[in-house]
Amino acid sequence: MRRGWKVFFWPLACLFQLGLIVGTLALGSRWMSPPTPSETPVPPREASPLAADWKKECPEPEMVRAARGELDDVDRLLRASRYELALVLCRSFSERAVAELRYAFQYRLGLCLEGLGHWDEALSVYRQLASHAPSMRTAALAALGQARVWLRMRRPTESKALLCDLLRRSALPALRSQPFLADARYFLALAAPLELLPNEPPGPLNSAPVCPRASDWSLDRALDWDRPGRQPTPEPLNGQEVVEVQPGGDGLVRIYAAQIAAQSSLPSLLDRLAEQAHLRIEWSAAARRQVEERSLIVALEGASLSETLRLLVEPLGLIWILADGKLTLRSEEEIAPAELEARRLADARRSLREALRAYPRHPLTPAAYLELGNLEALTGRLDEALAWYGRLTQEWPRSPLTVEAYYNLGLLRWRQGDRAAARQAFYHVVDRAPAHELAPLAYWRIGRMHLEEGEVEQALSPLRRAVHNGPGSSAQAAAVLSVAAAHLLTDNPRAANAILWEHRELVSRDSYRHVAAFLDTLARFRAITDRRRRQREAADLLAALLTVQEDPLLGPEGLALMGQAYRELGMQEQMVRFYQKALKQLRGPLAATLTLELAEEHWAADKLEAALPLYQKLIAGGPSKEGKRARLRLAEIALVEKKPQDCLKFCRELLQEKAGVETPAVLRLMAQAYEQKGEHEKAIRCLSGQLP
Repeated sequence: MRRGWKVFFWPLACLFQLGLIVGTLALGSRWMSPPTPSETPVPPREASPLAADWKKECPEPEMVRAARGELDDVDRLLRASRYELALVLCRSFSERAVAELRYAFQYRLGLCLEGLGHWDEALSVYRQLASHAPSMRTAALAALGQARVWLRMRRPTESKALLCDLLRRSALPALRSQPFLADARYFLALAAPLELLPNEPPGPLNSAPVCPRASDWSLDRALDWDRPGRQPTPEPLNGQEVVEVQPGGDGLVRIYAAQIAAQSSLPSLLDRLAEQAHLRIEWSAAARRQVEERSLIVALEGASLSETLRLLVEPLGLIWILADGKLTLRSEEEIAPAELEARRLADARRSLREALRAYPRHPLTPAAYLELGNLEALTGRLDEALAWYGRLTQEWPRSPLTVEAYYNLGLLRWRQGDRAAARQAFYHVVDRAPAHELAPLAYWRIGRMHLEEGEVEQALSPLRRAVHNGPGSSAQAAAVLSVAAAHLLTDNPRAANAILWEHRELVSRDSYRHVAAFLDTLARFRAITDRRRRQREAADLLAALLTVQEDPLLGPEGLALMGQAYRELGMQEQMVRFYQKALKQLRGPLAATLTLELAEEHWAADKLEAALPLYQKLIAGGPSKEGKRARLRLAEIALVEKKPQDCLKFCRELLQEKAGVETPAVLRLMAQAYEQKGEHEKAIRCLSGQLP
């Protein structure tokens, strides 16, 4: 009976075990295959230690899908510039992310820190990623991130070293045709001007063109470059070392193919390069010693000879000169500073132009236009600089850098003396971006130009806007001082004193203290009517004058006020000196007023040879009350010098103008002139108030 039971149930037990095995295999294959939209995968049970090990090696799709969703959440926050929240999520997710996505979270961690301006921490994250990333492409993205941060910190030397290393390997299969190589070339081109252009923020005392701010670069492109699981597998490198050079169609020697898979000695590589290009190579002893032990990994295709030499030798502190069929290599220490600066300027121009030719519609093109304009302005080629700024505003009207371009246009137009065009450019700045940091500066410069042209009333409106719209800006304090100066020029000392008192904390800083003290003392001196108090204030005014001297914050209108202060103190020699300096820059009614006062001072001091040209200049300037006063004074001088005919000529010209003419005084001069001529009847008619 027992044997029959075994015979009966044994096949059933075998069938049951076989079913379990088949079911387990089917469930495992179903789990490993991608799920369809209509089904939800069910994770298998961990029935043995072997299954647990297999799960560690092959993560569950649900975990991967969840990590990708978290990655998308971080990307959305990064694109919305919500870097702090993205940073928290990155740090949380990267600790439990699967191996495939861990480096993606680490890369975004660097982007978050970069967006927050935590430069040192961002560099540390990028450096760690570049060292441990299993993919050459991911390591290249991390190196590019480091270079970008160095540029934001205005450290071009460190940035150029990383960018040159990346571009030297641009023909490797893992990097070839990658979109970030275009940005690397632009970054390298934009790093060169940083070594030449002044590193000063825009301000009232800085009239140099403004540069594009690296901190304003968007991180969206850097985010688009890294999408895990979507990159094709690169083709393997054949390992063949080729150094081949052929003449290009434009008459230049170009690298046709250069793929060096392993590290190659730099001196031997340059020797072979020169040999292929049919160039004689000449090394200085210092240059040879500097690179004789250096070796590089190089993989270039289709690069020009100049670009190749720049990538190979410039990061190592060498200068290359290609002329008359000879390649000369020198150390930077062997080149004169002026020649070295000229070469860097030429290289910066060439790098920017090559980047523009290679990628003409790249998002960094406006920055290249702006830097090319700044380089031309640095060398005094203002027309070429204006052309580059104009191209930026016309070809990229939606670029944020049009604000900087219009501001630079205004600066150069002002330097050329075209104040109308300069004001128009500055108004473009405030109209396009009223909240921009350059807007208060633009308002201040508009007001200053009105002051220089003697249009004091027109200057007050933009200067007040600079005061009210510029909290935290360097232009605010300068605008307060300019408003006070404008009130003093229009004989309103109480208003000048009021605005200085309102912003006393702002103008009491070291940079503005002396100018503010002078303007405040002059305002109080003019507002006082009591003679004794005025004498006490005169001592304070003189002390303030000796302290302020010729502060650039005052400008030509400040020099005019200082001259007026010296005149009111009875110090005529100092008045003449400051008036002469102010008249070199002033125009319009204020210049006419100062010219007349200066001429009158010379006439009172019996310096007719100095006074006559000033009177004649006022007359040549067209109808004005100063011109009429100058004609009357010339008529008096002619009468004193026994030139009655000249006196009568000036008098008749005055009477023809009619408006604003002191007719009785003119007729008295004419009567005296007729008496000198012996025409007494005409003299009597003039004395009776009638024209002869």
